[in-house]
Amino acid sequence: MASTTKHEPRHIGGWLLVALICVAAWVLHTAIAMRDPLKLMLEWELLAVFIRRETHGWYRAVLAMVGCDVVTGVFIVAGAGWLALLVLRRSARFAPQVQAWLVAIVAMRAGAYLLGDYMTYAIGINIAVPYGDLIQAVVAAALGIPYFRSSRRVHETFIRA
Repeated sequence: MASTTKHEPRHIGGWLLVALICVAAWVLHTAIAMRDPLKLMLEWELLAVFIRRETHGWYRAVLAMVGCDVVTGVFIVAGAGWLALLVLRRSARFAPQVQAWLVAIVAMRAGAYLLGDYMTYAIGINIAVPYGDLIQAVVAAALGIPYFRSSRRVHETFIRA
């Protein structure tokens, strides 16, 4: 009679703990940095001025870039909430979903950067498009995806389906 042993998940520790703390710090930084763009998007009087037909095109370009930043920031914070729930449950879905989340952030940041660059070219006014958030997302994905894909501790910690 062969007995099957059910594996108990390991405790969160080691490099996994460091990786999760880094993700949490990145999400906290994003949430704090989102405060000013979110305030700008919620100023109805300012939005009314930006949308007028006679306003200059660079107002709309800035508004679109800020809107992309807000949407990406909300996606990062909401996605981190979902991932935190998966961590608490020690779900086996955590590793693939954190990888997909990181890829989606890179795609959103790259799209926002390319849209901003295109819009500044289209209106003929040279607006400096910040690329720091794109670099942050690429570095996080370049470090996080291989770790969450190949780490034995990750696979032994998140085994509950």
